[in-house]
Amino acid sequence: MEKNALFFISFIWHNKLNRIYLLSVLLFTTIGWVVFKYLYPNPNVIFDSYYYITAAVADADVNAWPIGYSRFLRLVGLISHSVNWLLTLQHLLLNLALLYFFFTLRYLFLLGKKSSIVLLILLFANPIFPYVSNLVLSDSLFTALSLTWLSQLLWIIYRPRPYMLVTHALLLLFTFTVRYNALYYPFIAALAFILSRQALQYKLGGIVLQFLLLGIFITYTTHRMKQQYKVAQFSPFGGWKLANDALYIYEHVYQANHDTVPDRFKALDDRVREYFSKRHYQVGVGVNDPTWGSFYMYIHPSPLIQHMFSIYGKDAPNINLNFQKFALMGPLYQDYGVFIIKKYPIAFVQHFVLPNVGRYFYPPQEVLVDSYNPFALRKDYLGKSSIEWFGLQTLEASGVLIQFRTILFSLYPVFTMIIHLLFLFTAFNFLFYKVYRRTARLTNYVLLTIGGLWLFDFGFSIVAAAIVLRYQLFIMVVELGFSLVFSELYFWALPQQAIGRHSRNTIEIPAKEQKVPFL
Repeated sequence: MEKNALFFISFIWHNKLNRIYLLSVLLFTTIGWVVFKYLYPNPNVIFDSYYYITAAVADADVNAWPIGYSRFLRLVGLISHSVNWLLTLQHLLLNLALLYFFFTLRYLFLLGKKSSIVLLILLFANPIFPYVSNLVLSDSLFTALSLTWLSQLLWIIYRPRPYMLVTHALLLLFTFTVRYNALYYPFIAALAFILSRQALQYKLGGIVLQFLLLGIFITYTTHRMKQQYKVAQFSPFGGWKLANDALYIYEHVYQANHDTVPDRFKALDDRVREYFSKRHYQVGVGVNDPTWGSFYMYIHPSPLIQHMFSIYGKDAPNINLNFQKFALMGPLYQDYGVFIIKKYPIAFVQHFVLPNVGRYFYPPQEVLVDSYNPFALRKDYLGKSSIEWFGLQTLEASGVLIQFRTILFSLYPVFTMIIHLLFLFTAFNFLFYKVYRRTARLTNYVLLTIGGLWLFDFGFSIVAAAIVLRYQLFIMVVELGFSLVFSELYFWALPQQAIGRHSRNTIEIPAKEQKVPFL
């Protein structure tokens, strides 16, 4: 085994305190999962789940949703089609990723005992993780892959090895295929490679390889979309999402401007204007919106759906999403969305970006407080694949436990806001009090990478992504961990000032104390 890995394993197992942490977590999470599954013996399945499962059953190469999770379902199915096997594996992978992240912080930053215990409790006694693992959705897997990717990125900065160029690129590829929110990850990785302690050819190799693999995947997916749905596009969902986001702002500005639109948009734009000019369901980002930001993509009065029907005909009443038609409209809707947003950038900021800032800090709980859909198995064409693949008969749970779940997650937006603000506060203190002057260069490189990650996540979320609680699990874990890191670095610096011989304007610190002994 590689020397690096052996040393890290030795750090975990041969350190008594670390061994206690590890065994305690394994015991607690195992018992906790057994109890959880006793209380909730059935999985939670929602609208998205059925499409993931259908794509897995069909062994599809492309889907309305990213194909990675469907591939994962198919891979897991090679061993067993038991849904509890899937959910248990999701729970295991997530906890292993959390452990990897936890011990990486312990090792790289010498995280103290009190901070370690706090982080252990917040990560492994946090009820959101078993509940998310019980969903037949990509959230648990995406969070696990993202944490593993980030942990390896920290090792690349601190102690890079040639094999990490390959393992990192593969991890990034797998993560991206599961959810396209990972679109900005390569840019964070590029920063990490630039800051890492390795030869230029390895830095360039790591940066180029990740983009090469992603480029191959995007090209292949676009080619398969062209073959199967007659339209060369990577993701029709992206086009629909852009048009959807544009309509959230267009309602507020369409009457103020009657400029002509390009001919290819005229029929669509006329339909949109007609829809807004009549009595219609009033919806805003996060306000009175049953879809939490995707109203114009899925609710049938939407002019986007009605325009699709006008071209390709209406679907049968029991059809929720005809992906053949959905895919064909993707390019038009993408161009239309870009046209509206570019034409009304101030309105886009006012009616979409700023409300999303509020949603980022106080995210909607969405499926986690839905007391009906996750517990009601569909028996129509959508549910057929799930019933056959997993042998599902019911999704029911005790009414008391469903109510408990709803009450529990009604508190989570506040908890999430506290985590976001705590991270920003501790990072601000680190910068304002110039703690970085007393920390080692590699420590600052790691923290710079984390700062870049947070800024990219924040910017991507408020501009382009759907913001719901389960999508924020990864960044919440990162914020929890590094809030404690920033705090320890800050409080370490205080006694160093106290022991220095100083006047009001001058601080002298003994040479051996001038750098934090981290990294």
